[in-house]
Amino acid sequence: MTEQEIFEHLFTIADQSDDTGGVVSACLVRQGFIVAEGVSGNDGKHAEYVLLRQLELSAISILPDDIVYTTVEPCGKRTPGGKGEYMGDCTTNLIQAGVRQVVYAAPDPDASAHTRYKFAQADCSLRQVNDPHIIRQAITLFNSTVTSTSDALPE
Repeated sequence: MTEQEIFEHLFTIADQSDDTGGVVSACLVRQGFIVAEGVSGNDGKHAEYVLLRQLELSAISILPDDIVYTTVEPCGKRTPGGKGEYMGDCTTNLIQAGVRQVVYAAPDPDASAHTRYKFAQADCSLRQVNDPHIIRQAITLFNSTVTSTSDALPE
């Protein structure tokens, strides 16, 4: 699968989410095929967290060449006392699970500094997709599903 096909799939599965804080979807790609996927939920579970739990439940190990694709840059911190704080941040969860490569579409300015620092410290690859259409589509998806404009991503 091409990156465009992977992101098109992520945009398609996003309609499974009930997240009113901004829908995000993620998947694990192995040798060009989607192995598992996850979407964020209104219960505070981020897409990457759901993806990692799906892998765990399916007894699928993460291999060094596997790539996680996500529509929004993984969070590098959680709001203290916020919904889902107990799950930890997605960056730490991905690194601890053995993910070495992450490709995202929309940047998250609230998380970027923490996320980039943690991935760099773990010697993991984090990169934004190059296609501006995919980036715009991810931002539009996220922003169309937030109930608070203060949570919207910059366009």
